[in-house]
Amino acid sequence: MNELNTYEMISNENWTPTPLLKANIISDHFNSEIWLKREDCTPVKSFKLRGALSVLSDLVDQGSNINKIVAASAGNYGLAIAEACKRNNIPCVIYVPENANESKVERIKLTGSEVVKLGNDFDDAKFHGKKYAEDTGDIFLEDGDLDGMHVGAGTIGTEIINSGIDFDYIFVPIGNGSLISGIGKAFKDSKSKAQIIGLIPSASPCMYLALNGENYENQTADTIADGLSVRIPVLASVNRVKTIVDDILLVEEKLLLKSMKSFIDYENLLVEPSSAITLAGLSEYREKFPKNSKICFIITGGLVDPSMINSIIDSEGVI
Repeated sequence: MNELNTYEMISNENWTPTPLLKANIISDHFNSEIWLKREDCTPVKSFKLRGALSVLSDLVDQGSNINKIVAASAGNYGLAIAEACKRNNIPCVIYVPENANESKVERIKLTGSEVVKLGNDFDDAKFHGKKYAEDTGDIFLEDGDLDGMHVGAGTIGTEIINSGIDFDYIFVPIGNGSLISGIGKAFKDSKSKAQIIGLIPSASPCMYLALNGENYENQTADTIADGLSVRIPVLASVNRVKTIVDDILLVEEKLLLKSMKSFIDYENLLVEPSSAITLAGLSEYREKFPKNSKICFIITGGLVDPSMINSIIDSEGVI
């Protein structure tokens, strides 16, 4: 499905366009205009549903013989695929790591999909999911390696462009890369002046190293931002991102929890660590972005692990 058809399909959803709201207090603190693109306001509480609907639509339209869909996820992608499969009455199995966010796991189960907990991290779970699909002959859908995930994410960029706000910077968290690839392409195609800024947590530096042409092997992925926890990059996605990103910030892990606290304090908003990295990145690299800049934060999701709540509340903020 091309960009136009995907945008038309997503535009017909009753939850789009997702809100684009100014963060007044955070804006005042940084002497800039900070806007939040609220992808936590989708039915699955993350941006991933856009791409999942595109991918499943492509499979159905192609007349593929689908017995079962298999995917691996830290949580949000799996939930989005599960929801898209539910809409299309297709059985689904989602592999997640053993330490997966329980709130996300339970929501996946509520779609009727099977959940298999296996592996120490996302990439371990993906290995087992791929092996299962190979053994059964089922379709394995790998996030980062699917055109539909990139194109679906691009609809976020189009919605921001259509807002009419002339942004200087778009802050985009980087996991497997489909989000920044899609949004970045939409902005580059529109000839916008906005710079695309990628953010990666320091405790999961694999994508940062890969995007900078450095050795990314034998790295850890111990970040609290489960959606950004990548140990083995999807190289096709890396190559896409390289063509559209203007700068990549490696953000201190310790700032993620603090930024979650500041979102609660000043926006009354509970966001995932993968979303909070936007504020953490601006706080850490403030000198890179001039005063009076117009900046859009992509708030990627809002399914916070309940076990984190006390730590967030007890934390100091970045503001």
